[in-house]
Amino acid sequence: MDTDVIIIGAGLSGMYQLYRVRELGLSVQVFEAGDGVGGTWYWNRYPGAQFDSESWTYGFSFSDELLREWISSEHFSPQPETLRYCNLVADKFDLRRDIVFNSRVVSACCDNSAERWELVLEDGGRPLPFQDSTGVVAC
Repeated sequence: MDTDVIIIGAGLSGMYQLYRVRELGLSVQVFEAGDGVGGTWYWNRYPGAQFDSESWTYGFSFSDELLREWISSEHFSPQPETLRYCNLVADKFDLRRDIVFNSRVVSACCDNSAERWELVLEDGGRPLPFQDSTGVVAC
């Protein structure tokens, strides 16, 4: 895998990281355990799940267009609405093309001598080792 950056998880933070890494012109691969984006908002679908903060605080401010396009229906958005927002973001910025779904990372081991990381997936898969673009591997 000739990848500059690996991100584990396609929740709000993972999607934001993916967007920013692309902006820097780096290659990136995201590994997500679920079959969709959203992180907490994908997994926690229990009745009554909703924000504990005002809805606007979860909105991405890196895109004026996105800010104008999405208006929460409630002051504290419920889970289904938040998941729709996550999917809108993934679609709008074509994030899914760099996300490997149904891939739970169980370990990331650093090989200092080779200056590379090796990931192990839950299904036993082992993506090729990768080295960041700076050549620096922090273990």
